[in-house]
Amino acid sequence: MKTKNSSKDLKVKFSSNFVKMCLSLLILCSFIVIMYSHLTNADPAGASITSNVTESSPVYSPGSLTNPGGTINTVVLDVVQQNDKWKAYVGNISGALTLDDGDGYTIFQWAMGASEVAGEVYASRANSIDWSVINCSNVTLIDTEDSVIGFSGSSLDNINNTFNETTHNAIVTAGRTMVANSCRATATFVNDTKQNQSSAFFQEVLFASGNDLIYTSPLNQGTAAFNYNSTVDFQFIVADDVTQAITTYYFYVEIGG
Repeated sequence: MKTKNSSKDLKVKFSSNFVKMCLSLLILCSFIVIMYSHLTNADPAGASITSNVTESSPVYSPGSLTNPGGTINTVVLDVVQQNDKWKAYVGNISGALTLDDGDGYTIFQWAMGASEVAGEVYASRANSIDWSVINCSNVTLIDTEDSVIGFSGSSLDNINNTFNETTHNAIVTAGRTMVANSCRATATFVNDTKQNQSSAFFQEVLFASGNDLIYTSPLNQGTAAFNYNSTVDFQFIVADDVTQAITTYYFYVEIGG
């Protein structure tokens, strides 16, 4: 009788330990899945700016003609005028992937070499973005932004007419894939030359989060810039409201190895 009870106690103890072990494994697996999801689907982070150089176009001397009175002179005037309704940002990205707590203390960091920098840079007039609802911008929001910035609907250089392409590569932002050729887009020049939209290194795409328009440019490490003189990781243009002092933009970056 004593032997039977001991056998029953052993079975109960084994069953209890087995359940505890299964629960522990389940909790551990859940933790790993949560951590992995956090690492692979992290939202873009606000970017700090460590240097800034501002340039504008040179001042061109006016041409002149000296013609005698009593003549009719047919001339062709060619002018390149700076567009003060737009501004551009070009530069490089440095950064790291980290595991931080709520106070910003780091338990581990993956340093990224220059050749490993990949991802996107974002600029928006919004100082806080809800990345969970990120999507392609629609025409209604673009028209609204045009109006807010001060463009008329017929302006040659408004946002709607500037981003008049729909050809671009697929982009993954905050774990959400924007499929290729689904958003309004444009592309900036390389070596002072207009690029073919489909193969351009610096395609620029319009995203939206709620009512916030977001200018998006994939990172291309060490690519020839617009001016022959340097290589950059990104370059893009944003609209500026010339009816007010200066339009402030906030910068966000998403990087990955």
